[in-house]
Amino acid sequence: MGYYVSIYEGSATLPADKLDEAYKLMCALNDNDEIKRGGSWGGGTDKDSARPEGLNYHPHRWFSWMDANYPETCPDAFTILQQLGFEMERTEDGSIIIGGYDNKTGQEDLFLNAICPLLTKDSFLVWRGEDGDMWRDEFGGATTVTKMPRIEWV
Repeated sequence: MGYYVSIYEGSATLPADKLDEAYKLMCALNDNDEIKRGGSWGGGTDKDSARPEGLNYHPHRWFSWMDANYPETCPDAFTILQQLGFEMERTEDGSIIIGGYDNKTGQEDLFLNAICPLLTKDSFLVWRGEDGDMWRDEFGGATTVTKMPRIEWV
């Protein structure tokens, strides 16, 4: 079960000179096991146990749709965003433009919020859920601003 969403309009641009910083910020999220919604049991530990000693990630906790050790398997910001399910393009200068998503929701919002200050000020994404609900995320400030539409009957 899950909730399917897609990007209805908009784009979010991550400038080329911010890619390394974005990568570090997104990798740092993996230190926060308590915010991860994915997980399973097996191998003598489960998602509720402490992180096994000697590992820099919890093998049974992960962000939805992500590898538990994504900082090791994703070499750059583009690859992390790709694993999250975003459709992107690169500009001639190497910037990344996020312009598409069509999948079940995972935890992509946490990753977008982590890099929000690095995205250009005109960046926004309008999302549409499987039930027709819509919302707009605006980036480029200290944190993501989510706005809900107002339907006005005239």
